[in-house]
Amino acid sequence: MNRRSILFMPGNNPGMLQDADVLGADTIIFDLEDAVALDEKDSARSLVLQALETIDFKHSEVTVRINPIDSPWWQEDLQTILPANPDAIVLPKANREAIETMEQYLEVKGILESVKWLLLIESPMDVMHLKEICEASTRIEALCLGGEDYSSNLGVKRTKEGLEIQYARMAIATAAKAYGYDAIDTPFTDVDDEEGLLENMKLAKAIGMNGMLLIGPRQVETVNRFFSPSEHEIIEAKEILRLNETYKSQGLGVFSFKGKMVDAPVIARAEQTMVAAKRWGLAE
Repeated sequence: MNRRSILFMPGNNPGMLQDADVLGADTIIFDLEDAVALDEKDSARSLVLQALETIDFKHSEVTVRINPIDSPWWQEDLQTILPANPDAIVLPKANREAIETMEQYLEVKGILESVKWLLLIESPMDVMHLKEICEASTRIEALCLGGEDYSSNLGVKRTKEGLEIQYARMAIATAAKAYGYDAIDTPFTDVDDEEGLLENMKLAKAIGMNGMLLIGPRQVETVNRFFSPSEHEIIEAKEILRLNETYKSQGLGVFSFKGKMVDAPVIARAEQTMVAAKRWGLAE
């Protein structure tokens, strides 16, 4: 899908649930886990269910983050939420055991529809086992980095520069692209630091991430713009594809563009740019 902005919304805040579809995020995560106090789990579940059943979401994919399998709430989360047909379920602390447990739950309940998983990778152990995680289900659509929990499990403090999560970022981006999933970076939590956000996005995009988790709507427009193809990138991609058709008709598989060789990987990149541009209404 190439999700760019994935915005968390507390499941116990009816006003925010009501406004979710107009905030511009590609994906909304109604959160039943970290954003909800223990004594509000039941009410949050009911509010999210009501939102899913009554609001006509036209602009954003709508997902729900349930509680992890080591909690007493995850089964009731699924039992309540799945009948309302969210676009996907976000699995926290995602590892092979968690995915297999969820799959067994669906099988026992006779739920055969195409429930989709977005996985939150939050521990060094899970980063070390990304291959088996990615192969645990055919429902997976995205790998997302939970940087705060990951850093805590490392026993280090999160920093603006993010050196402590760099290995995890690269591993998750590589695994996601190897299996055809979206690669989603961890939130940049200082919503007032535009420069820091930009530097984090530059690094994330450079290593293959195609989107970012967000904890506040103020960053949505900036993140969408950054992870979309730029006007220059679109123009260049169009020209490369045009030249490719011309040279292909002449029996040539390799040609030069602006002094650089264009071969199959460059053409594939140009095609990906145009797919993304059309997906987000930036090109016809």
